[in-house]
Amino acid sequence: MRITHSLSILLMVVCLGCGQNADNSTDAASAASGGNNCTGVDCDPGPTCDDPAELCLPEPDAGIQIRTEGEIIEPGEDVEYCEVIVLPGDASTTYYVKRFDVQMTQHSHHLIVSAAKVGSETEANAQPGLKEKCIGARIFGDELVSVTGSQQAYSTETFPDGVGRLYHGGQRLIFDYHYLNTTSEPVQARAAVNFHTVPAEEIQRIARSFGFYNLGIHIEPGQEADFTKTCYFNHDVMVHKVTRHTHQWGQNFDVRYAGGQNDGKLFFTSEHYEDIDHIFDEPILVRKDEGFTFRCAFKNTNDYALEFGVKATDEMCILFGTWFVVNEGEQVPSQGCFGT
Repeated sequence: MRITHSLSILLMVVCLGCGQNADNSTDAASAASGGNNCTGVDCDPGPTCDDPAELCLPEPDAGIQIRTEGEIIEPGEDVEYCEVIVLPGDASTTYYVKRFDVQMTQHSHHLIVSAAKVGSETEANAQPGLKEKCIGARIFGDELVSVTGSQQAYSTETFPDGVGRLYHGGQRLIFDYHYLNTTSEPVQARAAVNFHTVPAEEIQRIARSFGFYNLGIHIEPGQEADFTKTCYFNHDVMVHKVTRHTHQWGQNFDVRYAGGQNDGKLFFTSEHYEDIDHIFDEPILVRKDEGFTFRCAFKNTNDYALEFGVKATDEMCILFGTWFVVNEGEQVPSQGCFGT
């Protein structure tokens, strides 16, 4: 199904979706490209750059920083690029990553970073230095693993004790960046990501991402509506974080447990599309055939109907999350669901 292919641009990690880094105006077009207002409850504006078209993310004390070459986004463009960058080192170099920092220039809608699996056809397709318009990293193939992402100008992601992500020198990263330029001048699209590394013995389990998608949203012009979906895991998992994803017309977003002893209990509610994350005090065990019910409410202030789509002027109703195996070394398939 083609929409499933397009939706692969949105990994859960970690975030991923609309941006918070356009200009400081508050009109609808600016909000579609993200704001610089940093209004989220847990929002961290990050380092302040003298030039908003440049990046000023400090390099990590331990680890590496990767930067995109970027692209010029012309006035009025709503466009997405995929750029291939190679991790330093060779196959003998292993990066055990405990934390990511992300910074983007103004007018971003999202950044999603994936890694091609070593030795895969996807890796062969993702030639170093390649940069082209795309709708998600899967233009290179399906053999991808999550890295990180952001829907804000600056964000960080830190994993629980004993949990992290693992990558190798020479591995090909795909930076998928989506920008909407609401100004009358060209703008610079560019991103930087810090990989904070730790010794190998500090990582016993690998963090992975899930996405629960409600594709069946439709809001008429000037109307309000809400949509609810329940998704279940097909294996016992530990969940560290859940993340709402709507665009700017998203209002209240509620998440409840589905199944188990807490069935129906509300544990996360967000009233603003930039208040995105719920990090559990301690990772929770979610059993097979248990999951989450999430509700997305919308207020359509446009003169056109809103439906699920990959443009900044569309809408989305997604619950992302970060999970890892219950027992070290356990083999668990990917988790996620699509539907209406």
